[in-house]
Amino acid sequence: MAAVRALVGSRFAAASAFASLSPGGRTPSQRAAIHLSAPQPAAKVALVLSGCGVYDGTEIHEASAILVHLSRGGAEVQIFAPDVPQMHVIDHTKGQPSESESRNVLTESARIARGTITDLAKLNAANHDAAIFPGGFGAAKNLSTFAVDGKDCKVNKEVERVLKEFHQAGKPIGCDASMSLPAPAPWWSRNPVLRCPGLSCIWCWQGESHTCVDEHL
Repeated sequence: MAAVRALVGSRFAAASAFASLSPGGRTPSQRAAIHLSAPQPAAKVALVLSGCGVYDGTEIHEASAILVHLSRGGAEVQIFAPDVPQMHVIDHTKGQPSESESRNVLTESARIARGTITDLAKLNAANHDAAIFPGGFGAAKNLSTFAVDGKDCKVNKEVERVLKEFHQAGKPIGCDASMSLPAPAPWWSRNPVLRCPGLSCIWCWQGESHTCVDEHL
């Protein structure tokens, strides 16, 4: 997450420095500098959710913490989720599947986003500076089939597309806590901006630990 923090922090610092110059206290050189330069725009960050609830979707505490930190850094956040059915629904009071229920990942993720959410199919890396995937078992159940297929799992096609787009553009990709997606393609081993927060990340398990940095928000 360091790359994301650096991106947001640099833009926040620039905007703060600009705002701190009161009209009455500016020197001629400061006024000239203001006319010659403008504050940097806020970093645009895509937050990708996998449902709502640690055992069958996004870990709510992690998503909330990320949103708080991005807000403090002055980032402009847009929230996305794939429009697909959940693998299953977990009764969080029992930790057991609720066989009679079925839910949609986009609909459930909208709970965290307070309704302001976009289908992941519409996410374009060209419109954002970074992408972050909070943790939660939804990453292994709804963004991929890892919970069932392990190392032979498949990744949701839109998730794979987004990851490849951000990687090819050299833009930061942040993954937090139990976020786990497989790395079936060799391009992961060449990703200079990938951040892996621990052994729960499949990239580490598949021998790609040299690409990962263990760090938390």
